[in-house]
Amino acid sequence: MKIPAQRWFGDRLKKVIIVFALALLLQGAVTPNAAAETPVRGVRKALAYSIDRPGIIEIFFGGQAVPATGPISPDSPFYTDQVEHYDLDVEKANDLLDAAGYPRDANGRRFSATLDYISDDAGVVSALLEYLRMDLLRKTGVELVVERPRDFRHWAEKVSRWDFEITQDEVFNWGDPVIGVHRTYDSRNIRKGVIWSNTQGYVDERVDALMAAAGTEMDFDRRKAIYGEFQRIVVDALPVLWLYKTPYLTVHHRNLEGVNDSIWGVLSPLDRVYFRGGARGKPSP
Repeated sequence: MKIPAQRWFGDRLKKVIIVFALALLLQGAVTPNAAAETPVRGVRKALAYSIDRPGIIEIFFGGQAVPATGPISPDSPFYTDQVEHYDLDVEKANDLLDAAGYPRDANGRRFSATLDYISDDAGVVSALLEYLRMDLLRKTGVELVVERPRDFRHWAEKVSRWDFEITQDEVFNWGDPVIGVHRTYDSRNIRKGVIWSNTQGYVDERVDALMAAAGTEMDFDRRKAIYGEFQRIVVDALPVLWLYKTPYLTVHHRNLEGVNDSIWGVLSPLDRVYFRGGARGKPSP
């Protein structure tokens, strides 16, 4: 049974994104009518409660990543963990789907949805999403139809035209939320044909006001408090299902010191890199 995206994600927010962090962008995430939004939001929350983030991190990254709990990275000074974490709760997920009006059919399935993703040569993303597909079907009866992209251009054109139901994406916070975070949630940035804009169509006047205030606030504590409220509202609405913070690692010789271990890695200046003992081949003490 195919359920149109607008029925399970809502009329105003038409798409969903899975973010890296890895995230899933959900199209149709909010509706203008509060009564209609209740069951729609229940489906999004059910999906969130169905995903075993620590399990994914252990299986695919050997424990070298951390769960993403919202739109702002855990490494940001504006991050708060005072949000709903959507820890794995299969019983709650199924209760929410039942309450939203999506019972299992005779084959145990509730509905299906197409999941697009960015092509990756290493195959990690495709393997992860195949795992997610099987896991969600087993736990909840929700069937994800994973569509392999021809290439990045095909994925970007499809998502930017809002021609998707769910898509995987990797969205960077960059140096400040104004640069890397606002673009995904600002209702003024719903721009058809523009990738990495608000492609899921998320609209919340309070969220828009909070981002505007945070963009001009000069006091750090007040700005952090504004972003705290912003995160709590967005995490409750779930226009995006955040999975994990993508790990970025730099492999180097054991005697090499001063290596930048941030996301920038070898793209950062190497002016402080040196070999301990002055020689590459000299053993560590």
